[in-house]
Amino acid sequence: MGCRRLLLRMSASVSFLLGCGGTDLVNISESTVVSESSTTTTLPMATTSVPVTASAPMTTVVNPTSAFSFVSADEVNEWFVVNDSVMGGVSSGRLEWESGALVFTGDLSLDNNGGFASVRSPFLDPAVAVAWADRDGLTIEIGGDSRTWTMEVRTDLGDGGWVSPVPTSPREVSTVDVPWTSFQPVTRFLDPRPATVPLDPARIVSVAFYLVDGIEAPFRLELYSIS
Repeated sequence: MGCRRLLLRMSASVSFLLGCGGTDLVNISESTVVSESSTTTTLPMATTSVPVTASAPMTTVVNPTSAFSFVSADEVNEWFVVNDSVMGGVSSGRLEWESGALVFTGDLSLDNNGGFASVRSPFLDPAVAVAWADRDGLTIEIGGDSRTWTMEVRTDLGDGGWVSPVPTSPREVSTVDVPWTSFQPVTRFLDPRPATVPLDPARIVSVAFYLVDGIEAPFRLELYSIS
């Protein structure tokens, strides 16, 4: 892929408000984007009010030496899609492998109280999670169409997940650092919850990317690696 690479360093947070009718609003705050030329811009993060369903069972184990790097179509086949169709929505999404990337494309729709699309990993090898615990956060090589995604990690505690916003740049592959301190605790439906214990990266068992920005339009997400 002939594309320019940028270095994005993100220090972001996620805040939540309770909307009318008991609907939780996921409010992704602004994050600072720093390019290789040291110029700084601010990406606005979108707000959505769409509840998210629980994930489907996962059974595949990831090779601990590769973490998540999509060097072949087999790596993409281990991931799976969960859209709002599981609760009556009509959003669509599909996975493909293109030139070393997991590519997730589709259309987001708010019809029938829907409004989310997600792609989810197989189970993470415990050795990878232990290695992640020695770092300040995750590094993601990502591309897309400038929409902001919500990255979720789940642990073996079964008390929900932790989420952080991840921006994408159109027609570019960016390296984004996502610090552990940017992740906020949520239930498996992405509702805010109090954290009884801090996020322990060594206990992470899976990752997922949600599109919940409330924009009814086609989308494209490209994942090249997560480390």
